[in-house]
Amino acid sequence: MSPAIASAHPASSPRATQGAVPRPARPFARTELCESLEDARSVWMTLAQEAPASPYQSFDFARVWFATIGAAEGATPLIVVARDEAGQPVALLPFAQTSRGPLRFAVFVGGKDSNFNLGLFRSTEAWSLDDVAALLAAAARQAKPRLDAFFLCNQPLSWRGVANPLAGGKPQPSPSFAHASALPGDFSVWLDARACKEAKKKMRKKRARLEATAPVVHRRAAGQQEIDRALSAFHAVRRARTVALGVPDPYASVAAQAFLAQLARDGVLELHTLSHGDRIIGIFGALPGAPRQSGLFIGHDGDPEIARSSPGEIMVQAVVTDAIARGFAEFDLGVGEARYKDEACEIVEPLFDSAFAFTLKGRLAAWTFLAVRRAKRSVKHSPRLKALHARLRRLRSRSGE
Repeated sequence: MSPAIASAHPASSPRATQGAVPRPARPFARTELCESLEDARSVWMTLAQEAPASPYQSFDFARVWFATIGAAEGATPLIVVARDEAGQPVALLPFAQTSRGPLRFAVFVGGKDSNFNLGLFRSTEAWSLDDVAALLAAAARQAKPRLDAFFLCNQPLSWRGVANPLAGGKPQPSPSFAHASALPGDFSVWLDARACKEAKKKMRKKRARLEATAPVVHRRAAGQQEIDRALSAFHAVRRARTVALGVPDPYASVAAQAFLAQLARDGVLELHTLSHGDRIIGIFGALPGAPRQSGLFIGHDGDPEIARSSPGEIMVQAVVTDAIARGFAEFDLGVGEARYKDEACEIVEPLFDSAFAFTLKGRLAAWTFLAVRRAKRSVKHSPRLKALHARLRRLRSRSGE
């Protein structure tokens, strides 16, 4: 069995069997499932105060996702809570449960819309991969109907300097990695670390070219009117971009658009705009979560006259300037390969995938899930395969398939 497919056992008793080698007690004594977000709210808020987790693990992100994309996909909450002997919560793992044919499984809340997936573990407890496997096995048994497997993607090896308990053993690398940057107290220090004198001169010329015809202004959308205008501009440039590339638009559905709109209305998502006069030429969506600001999406005007001035680069620098001024210590551009990410971010954050299976069909599905993820990684990291895949994708798009 692949090391990424963990075998799972029930939580052990701290009392050792006579004559046997004593086994260390688990960091949890019992498991409970919350199939309603409201039932988990109190524990979630408590653990969020001390557990190192990303903005994608916030209660409000989960609430909006389940109400929009999750509902459209038929996913329902499965929040796994672990408690110690005294009944205090020591961990919370936010999952969405769903089915495909006879297979019943769970994934991290947010699905493809979450760049970083983590559990919330109380910092005073030491967790091993075997402990997590035991917790998930107990949760799978308690679920009605019983779960066959957990399929877990895009998990960071560590977060805020704390090792991820699920990263034990030999985790399987995810298809892509993430890009992040440590933010100093001064934007000029950040810029000097990644742009030489000549590069900065070229950027000033590009901005001056735009400013020669209209002011270039960065701002964070405030109020419903600005939010609607920013999202309208984003969907327009995203639609044009995906059509040109021959790929599906991940935000084309009504549910996906409602997801972004609700996140923005509730203050979970910040919408940064770069305007050239009255025209929005750059849009950046960010999830602020101290000490890090996480980028969810970016888009810019594809008009050749605008694009030649690199509005995306100007946009990123404006967002970083704003993040530093507001005291953020870290910044990321999410998951996936792109030149602008390499230029803006000096830190590569490896991610890994894993699966926990408890039935025969769960094990078969877990093997398939991990094999597909490995194949996807091979394509992404092979220039020849990547070019072939892009060509096939464009052909499918032209044929209307």
